[in-house]
Amino acid sequence: MAFPRALAPLAMRIAAELAPDARQGALGAFDVCVDGEILAIPVRVYYLPARLMQAIEAPGDAGLVALCLGTRHHDGFVREACLARLLDARRDWIVPFVVQLVGEYIPQIVRRIEDALPGLDHAAYGRFLLENPRFFARTERRVISYGYTYLAAGYPDLRDHPGTRTIAAFRRMRAAAAVSSDGAQARTT
Repeated sequence: MAFPRALAPLAMRIAAELAPDARQGALGAFDVCVDGEILAIPVRVYYLPARLMQAIEAPGDAGLVALCLGTRHHDGFVREACLARLLDARRDWIVPFVVQLVGEYIPQIVRRIEDALPGLDHAAYGRFLLENPRFFARTERRVISYGYTYLAAGYPDLRDHPGTRTIAAFRRMRAAAAVSSDGAQARTT
């Protein structure tokens, strides 16, 4: 399940509405941990875009679940549209859907995330990155592996690329969360 247990009935209903035909479902998954709970996020989904666009209009968590699933859509334009609406939302279970997009090479999407960095919930992102060191390392390696593509795209210094800058910001969020959790542990002992 790509969402916390508390959202399972809602998420299963939305996924069933989005993929009434098994050929329109999800392909593959990657595991992350959110607040101690293992989530299996789809690598790609193949929902009909019109059906997805209708689902994201639902109020509350239903619309957010659909937006998260939309960030996994096989069409990059759909992923970007869903991300744009998702960046203002504040739920811990949204974070892995955003972080994953940094490791996929679509510069427009990475720039959107970079531009949104000041408004993101830094504490939630930092906790997630601390809780998922292998996932973060893999995302970071993906950004680095696109280095030759970045060079070809006019970024002679990889430090100037939005993906590299976003990863650096994520590292700062993770470090702040580590300091925060060390302080919380010291207060409880």
